[in-house]
Amino acid sequence: MKALWGRMGLLAAAMAFLLAVATACGGSKADATVFMMFPQNSPFNKQDEVVKTLTAKLGEKPTVEVSISPIFEMQKMIVDLAAGDWSVYVLPKEQFDGFKKEGGFVPLDDVLKKEDFPDGVYDGQLVGVPLKDSKLLKDAGYKGGEVYGFIIQRLKEGKREAAKQVLKAMAER
Repeated sequence: MKALWGRMGLLAAAMAFLLAVATACGGSKADATVFMMFPQNSPFNKQDEVVKTLTAKLGEKPTVEVSISPIFEMQKMIVDLAAGDWSVYVLPKEQFDGFKKEGGFVPLDDVLKKEDFPDGVYDGQLVGVPLKDSKLLKDAGYKGGEVYGFIIQRLKEGKREAAKQVLKAMAER
């Protein structure tokens, strides 16, 4: 019986250790995080280049982390959106159009002019930015279909300003 309790104690200690490690490693330290998933021709190997370009435009703050999916995978996209862990999402137009009707996007009217991006306006507010022709994506070698950048309401208030700054920099043509 003592041996059983000893093993259970050891197991509990190991689980506590793993939980502590997982908690310490989780989450990004960046002020703004960007998740990109393209319909085709993903520039997935250009993440570092995209971060360097954004850092050059934005300066030291906000700090940026970028994740570019190598392929378009609907299930991964839905999981990432549901988790709401990213500051800025860049997704194909078809998905953006479907989601914007559901609402839940942060309005961007305070940082960008809706007249400049009429396709990103819904219910009178700018909620998404077409990025296919952005200098950032062109420089990264993207030559695929229409993609839109947006911010979802689930993003914490304190991170929204950084996300808006990053999306504004991404929208430059």
